[in-house]
Amino acid sequence: MPKSKRKRSRRSKPGIIPGVLAWALVLLFLLFTLLALLAVLRPRTPKKVYPTRPQIPKGKPLASSQIKPSKSHRAPKNFKRPRVALIIDDMGQRPILERKFFKLGLTLNFSFLPYAPFTEKLAREAHQKGFTVMIHIPMEAENEKNSGPGTLKLFMTEKEIKDKVREMISRVPFASGANQHMGSLFSQDPLKMKWVLEVLRENHLFFIDSRTTPYTIAPFVAQSLKIPFAERGHFLDNNLQEVALEKSFENMLAKARKQGRLIVIAHPHPQTLKLLKHHRKDLIDQVTLVPVQKLVEVRP
Repeated sequence: MPKSKRKRSRRSKPGIIPGVLAWALVLLFLLFTLLALLAVLRPRTPKKVYPTRPQIPKGKPLASSQIKPSKSHRAPKNFKRPRVALIIDDMGQRPILERKFFKLGLTLNFSFLPYAPFTEKLAREAHQKGFTVMIHIPMEAENEKNSGPGTLKLFMTEKEIKDKVREMISRVPFASGANQHMGSLFSQDPLKMKWVLEVLRENHLFFIDSRTTPYTIAPFVAQSLKIPFAERGHFLDNNLQEVALEKSFENMLAKARKQGRLIVIAHPHPQTLKLLKHHRKDLIDQVTLVPVQKLVEVRP
């Protein structure tokens, strides 16, 4: 009897394996079902749509009016353009050429040589057109350079210098100020410059130092006499080559932006006229051209 029981128990053990396999299959089925549901129910991210570049027909470029500048390239509303006073020296010699500067549509200042043949007529025309008129006082230069008729010399007495300056003032109608023509030697002498500026002061004229020498003492004399005064900060057309003029114009704009205000001297040359015509829009958009008297001051 005991032997038969042992045989029965050994036969019952193999029946457990099919049951375990069945449960395993059920669990795998449930797992795959759950994963399939998650895949179906998961929200899908929308596909990114990138803008396509507009096609421009060949041979038909966009007109400038169709191109809108980005806001980052526009000047801010509170942007203050630098103030520039542009003086045209040596006026009164070539009326046909000089009248073309009147027609540029720019706020310019004109300094007339008192003994030039067309000074009186052109000075009146400039005043009638609203330009600032100045006296371009010829003064003695270094190296015996010819400063033209009526030049103030170092050997002259106080009376001679003052009489000559008064005569120059009478020859330039509607003048509101003056600057020196050449004068690299004369403007180093404090006493001679004092006599000149005293006459300007009695006639209520301002003075612009052309700074034809780094040794000028005009700023100190003007300060001591309490006369409205300013200094030239840039010569535009010392070199009349086209490349040099363009470079000088760029330097002028850079100086103006850096300093906020600038007095510039140029001359009535055909090359200068061409330059100003070419850059007329730049002068209007990038700086504010002003009458030079707006930049003079009495220094304390």
